[in-house]
Amino acid sequence: MRSTKERNSNFELLRIIAMLFIIFHHSIVHGLLNNNTSIGGWTPVATKVWLTTFTGQMVATLGKVAVGIFVMISGYFLVNSSINGKKSFKKILMLIVQVYLYSIIIYFVAVHFKWVNPKSTIVLQQTFLPLFYNSCWFVSEYILLYLVYPYINVALHNITRQQYRNLIIIIAITFTLVPTLVPNFGSYGWYGQLVVFILYYLIGGYIRLYGTKHECLLGTFLTIAGAALMTIVIFYYDYMGATTHNQQFYHNSFINIAGQFSPSIVLMATGIILLFKNMHLGHNRLINTIAATTFGVYLIHDNPIMEQMIWLKWLKMPALLVPNVKHYLITAVIVCPLIFIICSLIDYVRILIFNAISFIFSKFSRSK
Repeated sequence: MRSTKERNSNFELLRIIAMLFIIFHHSIVHGLLNNNTSIGGWTPVATKVWLTTFTGQMVATLGKVAVGIFVMISGYFLVNSSINGKKSFKKILMLIVQVYLYSIIIYFVAVHFKWVNPKSTIVLQQTFLPLFYNSCWFVSEYILLYLVYPYINVALHNITRQQYRNLIIIIAITFTLVPTLVPNFGSYGWYGQLVVFILYYLIGGYIRLYGTKHECLLGTFLTIAGAALMTIVIFYYDYMGATTHNQQFYHNSFINIAGQFSPSIVLMATGIILLFKNMHLGHNRLINTIAATTFGVYLIHDNPIMEQMIWLKWLKMPALLVPNVKHYLITAVIVCPLIFIICSLIDYVRILIFNAISFIFSKFSRSK
């Protein structure tokens, strides 16, 4: 196993795949099923398109799995890290700089091309306060996790393997299984999402510190079991929605079964991590270079302005919600990788510029 300072290309490849999952996810929640009852919105599902709706929901689950994958990868690499205030501050600062950089640039581009009303309160809030108006919810949660992970590590290194495993089980039952089985048990709110992030972090850290027996076999089982369970349950709910004309079935099928608190999501993300951990790709410079742009890909394509332009204005994805699902599938298979490539190239240019600025500053500092 390589040191934490040089990440294996197998996990970097997984980061690329996970970001593709997220783009496919957004093609559904911001596009095909935008504001649809089947993903928690208010637009009723027409009976004739229930199979397309089901397909869209299944594609959308990939994004939830990807979130778990990203946080588990962080847990895997950070669990042995010690408290370093300067390093943590620099990491968080760079995240915030990237968020604001893309948010502001996209705003001015949108104003120039008249995509938005430049004086709109909502647009201004999302542009200049992106971390506080749910524009970048993942970044907000990740920063909170990054602030507390050193203290989590101290606790993890001072408990036994059995205690660590029990901690994961307790959190998993409380924050994933219970909300799924008892939907009205209570709403955990934003802190529930943070706890789920911590759960993912704990799982990634456990895999790094202790591993498990027969990881490839276990990874395959968890991935298939999680996917099969989710497919069966969502299909049942959607079928019932179509036959009874009760929209609540569609709502429950995704929000309760495929949401971030779903145990199936945890199983699938854990299984995929185990599978990729045991891949042997060596050090691949191209993969690592592309993987370094994934955060930028997220910030660009999921910007509130861009998500409206891409999925609703340009691609008109809701129009693809028709009985024949192939129209969506063909479009998504072509468009989603293309979006990744374009956004990745943009962020690669940003990285080159940042590296050049950093080199100039370091050279100037040494000359003093």
